[in-house]
Amino acid sequence: MEKDCSIYNADGIDPDALEAWITETGSVAGFPGAQETDKNLLHEPCDILIPCAVEKVITCDNVNDIKAKIVVEGANCTMTPMAYEMILKKNVLVIPDILNNSGSVCTSYFEWLKNMKHVSFGRLTFRYTKEANKHLLNSVQTSIETLFDTDCPIVPTPEFEANMSGASEKDFVNSGLSYTIEGTVDSVSKLCKQHELGLDVRQACYIIAMSKIVTIYSTAGYTFT
Repeated sequence: MEKDCSIYNADGIDPDALEAWITETGSVAGFPGAQETDKNLLHEPCDILIPCAVEKVITCDNVNDIKAKIVVEGANCTMTPMAYEMILKKNVLVIPDILNNSGSVCTSYFEWLKNMKHVSFGRLTFRYTKEANKHLLNSVQTSIETLFDTDCPIVPTPEFEANMSGASEKDFVNSGLSYTIEGTVDSVSKLCKQHELGLDVRQACYIIAMSKIVTIYSTAGYTFT
């Protein structure tokens, strides 16, 4: 479902092909891997429903029409509090916005860190890493040639050569984001089991957030009264 039209394929849609089509045309309309439809796809049976971009997509008026097994909030507040309580009773797993849609906030934090230091990620190590990798290849080549008494040029693969200078700024951000989200998901999962929250992932996220706030204030002291 997009702003200009909706497309549907009962056998599934190739996400990579669709992304390439949108990049080329700017729209999902005319995508050859699916058919355009006027149906409200929000209510169609599916494994995973990902409402994005718009708030309050799922309300107490339409929550009973949702037939998805999992709802992943791809935007803030895509579901009203009452609808959330109702959908939990249907044993539908909801991955809440505070967890799933937090990537942009995390990367904004990374950007803030970079700006505070006035140095881009990796700037101090790019050259050193590249030279170290060159010495590594030369060392391997020298060892093999000495052992077998023959020429044996070591040529890096295209993938290795592309990364000889180390991680790019984009690589740093993606790595930090993956590490942060994976760690958070693991913590949320453990807390759900610890407190027997069942499918109430949102409450687990709130507990973790409030626990961190309490810990910080307890350690550093209150900054206001």
